Parts: sequence; C-alpha cells; structure tokens
Amino acid sequence: MGKYAFLVNSPLGNPGPVANNLEYARDLDEAGHDVVVFFDGQGTQWIPEAEDNPEGVVHDYYMEARERGLIDGACGYCAAFFEIDDDIEAAGVALDGGSEPGVEGPGDHHGPDVAALVGQGYELINVG
Repeated sequence: MGKYAFLVNSPLGNPGPVANNLEYARDLDEAGHDVVVFFDGQGTQWIPEAEDNPEGVVHDYYMEARERGLIDGACGYCAAFFEIDDDIEAAGVALDGGSEPGVEGPGDHHGPDVAALVGQGYELINVG
C-alpha cells in the first residue's frame, strides 16, 4: 500500500481543490493506504472556516477527514501569521512549527518537515 501526504495550501475563496483533495484522501484511506493531511500557508485558514461554517463546501469533507484521523496538523508559523493559531488549537488540530522559545512573533520554524515525510516513505501531494 502507498503512503500519501496531502499539503493543503489553497486560499480561502477557492474551496474546490480543498474539498476534492480531502475526498481523495478519504478514498485512499478507504482503500487501505496510509494518508495524512497537513494544512500549510494560506491553507491553514480552512481549519477555522470548516469548523465554523457547516454550510460551507469544505465542511463535510473536512469533518470526515478529522473523524478518520487523517488531519495530521497545520503549520504553526503560518497559523500565527494569520492570527488563527488559537482557533486551530481550539479545534484540536496540532500545530507543527511556529514561534521559537523566547522570540515574539511567528519565529522561523515552518512545518511540516517535508524531508522527514519523504524519508518515511510518503509521496507529497501539494494542493494549492
């Protein structure tokens, strides 16, 4: 079976790629593949949007991915930049990267570690 890491970078206002790829992640998971979904860049904004907007296009796909345990996290650096890190943590989604200890602001740690994902055998699928 394959290993796939979806990296969601798509901005708000463009729900098609996000919804489609969350559906693809579900389909791969159903087929027995190892699948993780990570929200990065502008894509981090989809987490509070999907959580708070049950009428939105992405909501049902996102919630199903969460229920399946496919949501692996979000970039803490990017979430801090968009000032949504508290919202993402409140949703129960792990933040990867972010502020350095003792440094005000988002710091310079960016997540996920794509080299580590590839080293673990994941094929990266960038959604943007």
